[in-house]
Amino acid sequence: MKYDVVVIGAGPGGYPAAIRLAQLGKKVLVVEKAAVGGVCLNQGCIPTKALCHAAELRASLGFFQRIGLGVGNTGIEFAKLQQWKDSVITRLVKGVEYLFKTNGVQLLAGEAKVLSANCVQVKGEALQDFQTDAVIIATGSAPVSLPDIEPDDERIFYAEQALFFKHIPSSMVIIGAGATGLEMATVYNAFGTQVTLVEIADQVSPGLDAEVADNLAKLVKKQGIDLHLSSKVSEVERGYTSLRVVIETEGKTIEKEVDKLLLGVGRRPVTDNLWDPSVNVETDERGFIKVSEKLETSVPGIYAIGDVTGPPLLAHRATRQGVVVAEVIAGEGTIYHPAAMPACIYTIPNVAAVGLSERQALDAGLEVEIGRFPYSALGRAATLGERDGFVKIIAERGSGRLLGMHILGTGADLMIGEGLLGLELAASIESIGSAVHPHPTLLEAVMEAAENVRKRAIHIKN
Repeated sequence: MKYDVVVIGAGPGGYPAAIRLAQLGKKVLVVEKAAVGGVCLNQGCIPTKALCHAAELRASLGFFQRIGLGVGNTGIEFAKLQQWKDSVITRLVKGVEYLFKTNGVQLLAGEAKVLSANCVQVKGEALQDFQTDAVIIATGSAPVSLPDIEPDDERIFYAEQALFFKHIPSSMVIIGAGATGLEMATVYNAFGTQVTLVEIADQVSPGLDAEVADNLAKLVKKQGIDLHLSSKVSEVERGYTSLRVVIETEGKTIEKEVDKLLLGVGRRPVTDNLWDPSVNVETDERGFIKVSEKLETSVPGIYAIGDVTGPPLLAHRATRQGVVVAEVIAGEGTIYHPAAMPACIYTIPNVAAVGLSERQALDAGLEVEIGRFPYSALGRAATLGERDGFVKIIAERGSGRLLGMHILGTGADLMIGEGLLGLELAASIESIGSAVHPHPTLLEAVMEAAENVRKRAIHIKN
């Protein structure tokens, strides 16, 4: 059988690539060995954010009582919550399958192996070879374990597996305070689990602007999560009904007896047995596939997108790459060169960032000016009962060119789009600050932070 393009993987990179190719008139085959939608839809972004939303609502019960709504602690029907989360996944998976069908994309369940740039072998119900003009590798990434701490699917799990627990653990240790670890800590802390979060770096979410990270760490502790930075788990002993976890922190060791241990320490590319040894696809020292700005690998005709090409491991990055690679293959002349890449962490409250952190700007030799605006001075935040958080804007001194935007606070994931568009359009803080923002909204904090760069914000002492 002959196709114009074979796409390996139906995740957030692979399925947009296939649909865009079909829109451009190409005959497309998608090979998926696990589930349509990939990790993002089935074990990552979507189920995580469903539980994060439930946790946020749960954490709001105290606020409801304070303002007289009379909502008490009614407990958690965890099985019902999990059923709802699973129904969200099912509906979205069916949506992708419907898009394949309506666009004429052929979907095949099986494990693919690239024999050459023009031939892909698929092991499914039968072993089949498919001829093609181009191949797109969109196989994603998988979590990694630590030496001597291997998941056993009983008490030790990869953090993502906590999305599918049947019961709420009474206690857990999470290793890794990146986005995944922070989100799982937030969810289960809101559900009543005693959570200990251990991070080897000196801040949560290494790479996040340090000021934002420090404030997020304070809020995490305030919520009752036992956070240990510059620390590590040195020993795990499996007992009959629990785990004994030894943590090295601040020059001492502490012991925790917990129900579960979650690993959120990093991810690796999924490339096992993906191509024949004669296909010399070049990878870096960590095994991620190297690609050009047209997302082509070292082998002409073979392309790669998404997590398998290395950090940042973000679903929206994969989606954009999927659209770009489809247009490249169709001869549209597109290249992958985004001006900015936003990232969000769904803690309580949310975190969102785009562009350079303060440290990154200084390390790049730029002279900067900083603007900030706290939620505590924002009218809309007051009506929501939200005092924690702030917007931070980094601008180039003199020109006022926007370099980065960082938000810690409710609605950060919605507000960061203004910073993303500002970076894509090379906007200045004057253009952001002078734009009339609707009132009362959380978005006004962005305007005020931009004005604070020049010390002319209205609602705070500059």
